[in-house]
Amino acid sequence: MGVNTTRVLLIAASPMGVSFLVTRLKKLACDIYFASSCKEAKAFVSKQRFDLVLSEFRLREGSSYSLASLLVVSHTTLVYSYPVETGCWWLPALRNRESCWGSRAMQPSEFMDFLDNTLKEMRSREPEGQDEPSASLSKAMAG
Repeated sequence: MGVNTTRVLLIAASPMGVSFLVTRLKKLACDIYFASSCKEAKAFVSKQRFDLVLSEFRLREGSSYSLASLLVVSHTTLVYSYPVETGCWWLPALRNRESCWGSRAMQPSEFMDFLDNTLKEMRSREPEGQDEPSASLSKAMAG
């Protein structure tokens, strides 16, 4: 794993539901991890640092809102997706140890620009200590 590798945790009920993000993040050379429940996500977060966490707001066992309290000690950016009739809104929750609740929600097209800009910004910062990954979705999907 390179020094500037960006670690992204995707949290969704199904990997197929976030396949468009996997495709985009792979093109941007991110190290991608996947969790399908809040419990699984908390296990990942307790063992390693993530630069970006993208999560469905509602998961099988309820809200993923509690993740913010685990990530506030790091420089992780946390953004939730919230389903609406024709897609979803993206809700910023945490950025650089600061709560973003109440920030303007983003439509999918706005979110893609936000994603690109956020990853560019993350890569321009000094790298923090990196843990070795235990299981990467990008490597697993590669076969």
